[in-house]
Amino acid sequence: MVPVYLVNLGYPVSYAALGVFLIVLGNVVLNLLLALYEGLVGRRRFLVIYSMLMAAAGVILLFSTDFMLISIALFIGGISVTGTETGPFQSVEVGVIPRLVKNPGRALGVYNLLGYLFSSLGALSLSLLPRLLPDAAARLIYILYVATAALLFVIYRGLDIDGGNVNLRLTGVFLSRDIRNLSILFAVDAFGGSLITQSLLTLWFYVRYNVTEEFLGVVFSISNVITAISLIIAPLIAERIGNLRTMVFTHVISNIFLILIPLVGSLQWSVTFLFLRQSFSQMDVPTRQAFIAQIFSDEERVKANAVTNIARNISSLPGPALVNLFFMLNLLQLPLILSGLLKLGYDITIYQLYKNRTR
Repeated sequence: MVPVYLVNLGYPVSYAALGVFLIVLGNVVLNLLLALYEGLVGRRRFLVIYSMLMAAAGVILLFSTDFMLISIALFIGGISVTGTETGPFQSVEVGVIPRLVKNPGRALGVYNLLGYLFSSLGALSLSLLPRLLPDAAARLIYILYVATAALLFVIYRGLDIDGGNVNLRLTGVFLSRDIRNLSILFAVDAFGGSLITQSLLTLWFYVRYNVTEEFLGVVFSISNVITAISLIIAPLIAERIGNLRTMVFTHVISNIFLILIPLVGSLQWSVTFLFLRQSFSQMDVPTRQAFIAQIFSDEERVKANAVTNIARNISSLPGPALVNLFFMLNLLQLPLILSGLLKLGYDITIYQLYKNRTR
């Protein structure tokens, strides 16, 4: 919504692109502060502080049209630019879930399912509200944003999620081989994913097959339902074959289907392979989070999530610009094929590195 909102305020497209950059930069900085000072400040306090920053950002966006103030709001707001969460809230939440429940895999599956469904609901509201309330849609959305931040503030204040070792040294986490390896690997995966976000896939189908927006709306609504179901199935598979094998094997299948989407040459088969890809593409999310819970101790887990999310945020920045270049050069197949190959390389590498430590 942010880019469109800035354009509607009269700012040029370059300002809208800068707004997206500020959001990503803000998420990087907030995750970095979490990684550096989690032991000193505490997990609960960080969540409370970040929910207050989110509320302040919403108030600014609600009442101000000044770009400097808007820039501050975008930087501190913890806003997602992909529809999925890689900000500081997720870094803490995913880090503490394994110590709060008996079955972390299933809990993370439900956690991601709820996040996915509410993200889809938010996207739907962005589609419907401007039609229903053309003059007040943006204000209503930011009012809901502030209300959500206030609700988070209340919930987070009541949590007891801080570990016992409150002054854990950060050095070991940052310099550990696992953090370096996983940050690089997750960055490769995130860069590949930035080439095929839902908005870019929608654009690809529109340009390649000249289909209507209504048709694409139905296609991606079905694909979102398929994806949501897969988030619940993934932990059940992991209970039988392990988190690492589930996240890698399902991801490999997904990326093979992804590469086939632009190669089959017909709309019917491209949509079929899209649905097949969506059946597996997000199964690695809850299993990857459970895999991190296996690799790192409770004291290290939040920092590990924060550092790897920093890598994911930064690496996702060049993707849309690169896709735009491919489209300008009429290389329509390349974004999907390149994404699939990068992700396959990630799958093979992470499996080779960790197959002897966990399954």
